[in-house]
Amino acid sequence: MSLSLPLDAERYHPDPREPVDRWFQTASASNVRTTMAVVADLVGPSCSAVVDPFAGGGSSATAARLMNLPFFGIEIDPVLACVSLAKSRATVRHARMLRRLPPIRDLEGLLSVLAMLPVCGSADEVAVASCLAVVLALRASRGTPLRYEEVTADLARHRPPAATGRMVCADATASGGWCELPVPEEGAVLYTSPQFGQRSPLLDAPPRLTASARDVLAAAGADRGREAAPEGSGFAGTTVAMLCQAAAMMRRATVVIEHEPDDDGHDATEETLEQAAAALPGRVHDARVIVCGQFTWRGPLSLIVFDLR
Repeated sequence: MSLSLPLDAERYHPDPREPVDRWFQTASASNVRTTMAVVADLVGPSCSAVVDPFAGGGSSATAARLMNLPFFGIEIDPVLACVSLAKSRATVRHARMLRRLPPIRDLEGLLSVLAMLPVCGSADEVAVASCLAVVLALRASRGTPLRYEEVTADLARHRPPAATGRMVCADATASGGWCELPVPEEGAVLYTSPQFGQRSPLLDAPPRLTASARDVLAAAGADRGREAAPEGSGFAGTTVAMLCQAAAMMRRATVVIEHEPDDDGHDATEETLEQAAAALPGRVHDARVIVCGQFTWRGPLSLIVFDLR
């Protein structure tokens, strides 16, 4: 396993011009093209899928789409789960389904569209279009509406992969979501970014939008509960709990975990690797930490990389 490309934290910031990914980007999102370059360098053409158990706003989902790879994601926030699902699976047809309905300029517009969508297509089409509608409502709620022309142009330029993945709203440290995620047993890359400390930027969506997103995911069969991780488990504890669930589903995978120091400056990279090796005896190989450089006020962005086998 090698990593020959030059890495720096500046290249990890998201590109607001990136098609599909630009629909919505969280404050701590990764740059899609850098994610693609890391996957290509570590795994190469043998990569069978991208797995992200902390999917967030879907930068990994977009990277998988551009690499023509199925995406398997878990996200505990229902609005972000809809964002990731839309980024991974939406097509021009889904955008056109929405365009035939009343415009989504606010939450009332979203509710009207969600009520009318079931007569516009199959259950699966309605599920993906509904998630795309949540994305449009999220943008509208922030005063930065997204035009249908922009969405349609992005989708026409970048079609989703032929092989369909799966996105669920669940806690990645518990088994519920993983049981619904048919990840490949071999050849996938698990590329994820667990939360960095208590002050990590969280999505502050309107409560009614969150409730609507939960309804959309439930109707799509993608809501598998949101049990919270044990309080005080920290970056290492949360990450290792997730890895134990992943290891039960995947025999071989390349693991890439983004890390920043905690709010108090604590660096948990070595701690995470030690706990992972102890929790998964004999399965963590070729482990190393690659320091990219200062990312935010917390400190350097690092990649924890190893082979799971």
